[in-house]
Amino acid sequence: MSQQYLFRRTATRVAWTGGAFTAIAMSAGALAGGSAWIGAFWGSLTGAVLTGITVSALLVPWERFPTLASTGVMASFGGKVLVMIGVVLLLGAHRQSLAPGWFFGAFAAVMTAVTVVEVVSLGSGSHAPSGRLDADGDATDQSADDRA
Repeated sequence: MSQQYLFRRTATRVAWTGGAFTAIAMSAGALAGGSAWIGAFWGSLTGAVLTGITVSALLVPWERFPTLASTGVMASFGGKVLVMIGVVLLLGAHRQSLAPGWFFGAFAAVMTAVTVVEVVSLGSGSHAPSGRLDADGDATDQSADDRA
C-alpha cells in the first residue's frame, strides 16, 4: 500500500466520521432545543472546521514535496489554533446564549471520534510493524519478510 493511498484512505475515513458525528451532535442539540441547540451547533461546527483542516492536510500530496512535509503538519496545527482563537473571540460576546456543556460535549465527540479514526487508520497502514518476533526476540516487519 502506498503512502499516498494510506493518507487518502485516512482522509476519506476522517471526513465521513467528522460529518457523521457533526450531524449526530447537531441533531441531539436540535432535539434538546434552546441554548442546547446553540451550544451543540457551535461545538459541532467547530469540530467540523477542524476536521476539514485535518482532511486537507491529509490530501496534500506530500510525497511530491518531501521537504515541505513537516511544514504541512505545522500549517495544519497553526490553522487549528487560529480557528480556536476565532471561536473564542466570536463566542465570547454570546456565551450567555449557549449551553457550555453542549458546546464542549459536541466538540469533544467530533474531535475524539476523528482523532481515533485518524490514528487507527494511519497506524494500520503498510508501514505498521506486524508485531512478530524473529529468532533473536526482536520485532520484525512482516511486509519485509513477505518480500524475501
